[in-house]
Formats: sequence, C-alpha cells, structure tokens
Amino acid sequence: MKWITIGDVHGRDNWKSIDITQYDKVIFMGDYVDGREELDELTNLIEIIELKKANLEKVILLIGNHDIQYHWYTSKRLRIYKEKYALDYQRLFKENEELFQLAYYAHEHLWVHAGITTRWIQYMETYGHDFKELTSENLVAILNQLLTERCKDLFSVGKARGGNDVGGPLWADVSELRSSPAPFHQIVGHNKMIEPTQFDLELGSLRFADCLTHCNQFWVYHPKELAWKKEIINIGNK
Repeated sequence: MKWITIGDVHGRDNWKSIDITQYDKVIFMGDYVDGREELDELTNLIEIIELKKANLEKVILLIGNHDIQYHWYTSKRLRIYKEKYALDYQRLFKENEELFQLAYYAHEHLWVHAGITTRWIQYMETYGHDFKELTSENLVAILNQLLTERCKDLFSVGKARGGNDVGGPLWADVSELRSSPAPFHQIVGHNKMIEPTQFDLELGSLRFADCLTHCNQFWVYHPKELAWKKEIINIGNK
C-alpha cells in the first residue's frame, strides 16, 4: 500500500507517466491551470477530471488558488489569467465542483494546497468562525464546508505574497507556515521547491510537494510502515 502526492501541475501532462495502478491513493495538490502558453492545459484539465471520475475513491483533487479564480470569479484575480480558456475553465469547475475539495485528511496527515497557519486560524476566529477543540480531522470538515460556502477568507493573501491579510489555505507562503506553524502534519503545494522538502516542527511537520518544475521526485506515503519516502518516476518533459 502506498500513496503518491502530485504537486502543482499548471498545465503539464507529465503526471500521465505515473502508473496509478501502483498506488492506493493519488492526491493532486491543485493549481491545474495557468501554466506555460504552449501547453494544452484545457485538455489536460479535462483528462484530470476524467481520471477522477473513473477513480472516485482513489484520486483526490484538491483545489488551488489558480483554480479558484475561475471557479468563484468571472474576472482576473491573479497576475496570470488565461482569457482564452477562462469561460471553459469556469464551466468545467462549476460542472464538476463536487469532485474538488479544499483539504484531505488521513492517517494523521493533512493535505491542503498552500497549508494552514496558526495565524490564519486566529484570523478566522476574529471573524466569528469556531475553531475550538481543533483537530486535523474536524479542520478538514470545516475547510471543505467553507469552500462549499465560498468563504472569501479562504482566498486571503499575506504580505509575503503581496497581500494585506494573513495567508490562507490557498495562499500561505512557506515563510508563514514556518513562522506560525499549525500543530499538524501537513502536505502542501503552492510553494515551489527544487525537490520534495520536509521541515520537522515541534508539534507537527511540513512536506512541500510543488517541485514538478525542477525534478521528477514525488512524496510517497507508506501507511503500513508509517513512512514517507521520495520516489523517482521517469516522467515526460512537458
């Protein structure tokens, strides 16, 4: 038994080199769009959605900040915004919104696109959200409910990323995650790394998976061994 985490795709189709029959879970970290101009990222998004439909329990599709700007809004929210695909993206995310989630929890580990900080939890509490007796498991339920409700605070951006608020689960920067760590074992994308990178914390850990730009290594979790390993997979160049 093993689970593979696939970092931010951004239109690349090299994920198709992964033999998903070798894994019990395949977790995409979000940001499926807004990649290089030469990539056929619309077709790529459709194929990822079809993969999920064919493997509803095995494949987990998290949603990222680049995806949300098409799912929630009808105008540009980020520096990169694909006008030529915008209407198609809006339709695809709307028609398939039940296939995407903000967070996933299993085996005492929490997968979120950008991650959760203690500061963001405190920020949310000041706006009336109840985070008492918080655990990883009930946090996931809260986060996915907030996604369903289209809570704007999920899109909050901190100063490290050019905003004025606190980096939320779609925008948290590595500097925020390390300076204000939430007491969980988290797997995150969003922050580009040269290779799968781990930081051990006093009350948890951080594993960064957004490294497809630089390498062909992936975080793979072995539940029976309670072990994380970096796995090299020969993937395409796209």
